[in-house]
Amino acid sequence: MPNWWLVSWTTYATWLPGDKRGFCTWRKREYIPPPIRYAQPGEAPYHAADFTHVHALAREISEEPVYLTVEQMQIALAAIVAEVAEIPVVPAVISLGSWHVHWLCHFGTLRIRPTVGRVKAAATRELNIFGFEGKRPWTKGCNMRSKRTRRACRAAYKYVRDHRQQGCLVYEWPIDPKYLIFD
Repeated sequence: MPNWWLVSWTTYATWLPGDKRGFCTWRKREYIPPPIRYAQPGEAPYHAADFTHVHALAREISEEPVYLTVEQMQIALAAIVAEVAEIPVVPAVISLGSWHVHWLCHFGTLRIRPTVGRVKAAATRELNIFGFEGKRPWTKGCNMRSKRTRRACRAAYKYVRDHRQQGCLVYEWPIDPKYLIFD
């Protein structure tokens, strides 16, 4: 089975280091255990209280958080879908909300971070055309989680698709049968 990836990113300053929901450090330079919902059996969970100073500092040095309007979400999603059509990847589903994006995709031989950067840049350019200039819509980088089994792929697909219930826009691509994750 091809290796699928669940890639997530947020709008600027909506999920900062020290956040009570947990957080990731850039390329795991510092190990932060996951919040209890992601902890492995026997693994010590993340305790938000230990990082309130980190969160306060991050909020101090950040600009105001960016939350996209429904119109901006539509513009960004259309730009992402158009850009993905130009990239040799096998996308499955994407959800785009006011403050975050989840994308399930098979990247083949492409490097994930530069590919996601290209997609984010396309959305930014389109948002700027429609008056978003002067603001930075996305955080740097992305979070990547490998989905190696059909069960994991199906769960990730459902997770992304179900964001519709949270007000996110969802786009589902038809999947080439050789990449089918639902057989």
